[in-house]
Amino acid sequence: MPQTPPMISRMIECLKKQKDCYVQLLAIARRQKKAIDEQNDPDLMKALHDKNTLLQTLQGLDEEMQSALKSMSDSDRALMIQKGRELKDEAAQTLEELIAIEDACAKILKDKKEDTVEQMKVFQERKKGLKGYGESGGKFSRFSQEG
Repeated sequence: MPQTPPMISRMIECLKKQKDCYVQLLAIARRQKKAIDEQNDPDLMKALHDKNTLLQTLQGLDEEMQSALKSMSDSDRALMIQKGRELKDEAAQTLEELIAIEDACAKILKDKKEDTVEQMKVFQERKKGLKGYGESGGKFSRFSQEG
């Protein structure tokens, strides 16, 4: 069996690290969803911080892989695609799960935002209604015999 060129071996290592990052992101996304469901802001913030760290790692891996791809010959690219196919498929499956959880989190947060906006509107209307009882600091109401 012929030896794998070092550039391809490095690309395979990057793909493995990339897949591992996606698996970790999936676990963090599950923590994030749980924190959102439980309205646990500290856990949500921790999950977002952890996710950001992994996204930076992924960005570095992607830059390294893009640079290496540009310097590869067509035959090396074909060999890399062949050797990395299984990793790519595993990463794609993990990404699909991750996207589904992220979409669910986004929907929950959007719904909560809409509820909050609606509650703020109701509060503003009530506040306007209370102003009708007088601008004199609330000492007297319109219905008071003293005012």
